[in-house]
Amino acid sequence: MRHIVKPLFRHRMMPLLVVLQVALACAIACNALFLLQQKLVPIVAPDGVGHPDRLIVAWNIASRGAPWPTSRLAQVVAELRAIPGVTSASMAGSWPMETIAQMNGDVVSDGSRVSGDAAVYIGSHLVDTLGLKLVAGRDFSATEEAVAYKNIGINENGSTIITRALADRLFPDGDALGRVVRIGKDADSARRTVVGVVAHLMRNKFGQDDREDIDYSMLFPGIPSNWPMPVFAVRARSAAEVSGALKTMKATLKRELGADMIQGIDPAYEMYGNLRERALAQSKAAVWLLSGVSLIVLLVTVVGVMGLTSYWVQQRTRQIGIRRALGARRASILHDVLLENLLVVGTGMVLGMVMAYAINLWLMRHYELPRLPWIYLPYGATLMLLLGQLAVLGPALRAAAVPPVVATRSV
Repeated sequence: MRHIVKPLFRHRMMPLLVVLQVALACAIACNALFLLQQKLVPIVAPDGVGHPDRLIVAWNIASRGAPWPTSRLAQVVAELRAIPGVTSASMAGSWPMETIAQMNGDVVSDGSRVSGDAAVYIGSHLVDTLGLKLVAGRDFSATEEAVAYKNIGINENGSTIITRALADRLFPDGDALGRVVRIGKDADSARRTVVGVVAHLMRNKFGQDDREDIDYSMLFPGIPSNWPMPVFAVRARSAAEVSGALKTMKATLKRELGADMIQGIDPAYEMYGNLRERALAQSKAAVWLLSGVSLIVLLVTVVGVMGLTSYWVQQRTRQIGIRRALGARRASILHDVLLENLLVVGTGMVLGMVMAYAINLWLMRHYELPRLPWIYLPYGATLMLLLGQLAVLGPALRAAAVPPVVATRSV
């Protein structure tokens, strides 16, 4: 190791530049990988909604004065369900991918396991309208769908359908059906009995969620009371019948609720697929931005390491020729150059992990980002180590190909 380390201390500037470049790139890579994972979760995670091209959502419906009574909203849902070509219709207090109104709460199992923040969707016939896949239990019964809440409904007892991810979190033994959950951490919080489990249903709040809690959702049957901004949705039998169903849906809502809506605020009608694209647009833009910045930084680092190593090899061409003349094999020269680069890049890698954690602490303080999990430090460091070795491979092969005759050219 002596003949590898000694030249590094003799010419400190070149290795120091590589160390600093690798350290900065490693710090950026660690934080970028973490932020990319966060932004990618809602994009790649299944939302559980079946055939989004048949699901029409009407939102931004605001009542003027007191909220509409539940009996009137139930009548509107019945008229929407009677539209030709419509298989199911719902009214809900909030809706997946629609973020104007959100209902969330801590869910606690009878074993005192807390899920953290879970989304709550209160509405009628949600399983059919959303096209959710039941993997256990049953859908809400007609009696449960006809429940009349005293208030919104989130703090009242009853039944619930939860997602498989939430069931696994609350009941690790795998038996969620018939179990009771509390909506809130207090002992006197509302209790709900699990009657069914669906495969997936994405929550409508995914700013800083991870892959686990993005799928923490619950369904409550019935129509929420005293809710001023209802969301209506209808599911068409086929894509060809969507246009007719949308036209009739607009006419029905205008006839039944238009006179009591706030003037100047027009209802919005969108296909669920478009609603999802709009909700995820910011996350997709962030993914492209982070990917572009990370790629540029890594490319600059690779080019920098390659250029500095090439210059370093060129400066020591005569020394390499002498070693070749004394019997050093090409494999030995290649090994030494790669090992030398490994020492330099490894030093920058360690410094970069410290910088990555420091940058994350600064981001937490100024931009309310979550703490960087330690696992991303070796991920980013390993990436930089591999790129550093790949970058030096070309100059190392050229160094190994130096013939012994170059040692005699200056004699």
